[in-house]
Amino acid sequence: MADLRQKYKKISSVAGAGTKKALVLSWKKFEDLINMEETALKKFLTVFVLIFAPVFLFMFLVSINRIENELLSIKPVEIMDHTDHELERQIRKMTVGYPIENMSRYIASEDREVAAFIVSIAKKESNWGLRTPKLDGKECYNYWGFREQRERMGSGGHTCFDSPKDAVRSIARRIEDLRNKNINTPEEMIVWKCGYSCESHSPQSVQKWINDVKFYYNKI
Repeated sequence: MADLRQKYKKISSVAGAGTKKALVLSWKKFEDLINMEETALKKFLTVFVLIFAPVFLFMFLVSINRIENELLSIKPVEIMDHTDHELERQIRKMTVGYPIENMSRYIASEDREVAAFIVSIAKKESNWGLRTPKLDGKECYNYWGFREQRERMGSGGHTCFDSPKDAVRSIARRIEDLRNKNINTPEEMIVWKCGYSCESHSPQSVQKWINDVKFYYNKI
């Protein structure tokens, strides 16, 4: 029995040493494999950079050149400014402190004769915006007593414009339409006040309207 135990210990001892040796050998081979793969990877990356980097650089430069050509081919959009700046300064100086002053730029974008009627009629009808119709307490920008039917109508049956620019352009169109009918003097423009007939207005009020409009019309 004692002999059998000694033989088992010897076998175990031999087997343990062999296992350790096998593990050490396996680990060394694994490290060699890793080192070999790292070397191969470095070689691959080197080849990739040497071969493909110039290709990518060439494609990048071609793309940049194409983008530059496309940008150069784009024609800049010219923003047309029809404002008569001298007329604008003149209107601002005349109307300073009144609400219509804020419309000066839009008015000065119209024909000078049209602009003169816009300013002079507004002075007579609303004192340049101090007396204006409202809609739900909000400004209608109607400084001319204008009564063209729209979806939004202000107090007194007056047109309610969407903005100062809309107001000026709408009034300018109406004046242009009257001019096309040869209504182009303050005397003839009395149709703005009377419509087709002044019978319901006193001769004094008619003449006063003409005189007041003419006074400011001649200043522009």
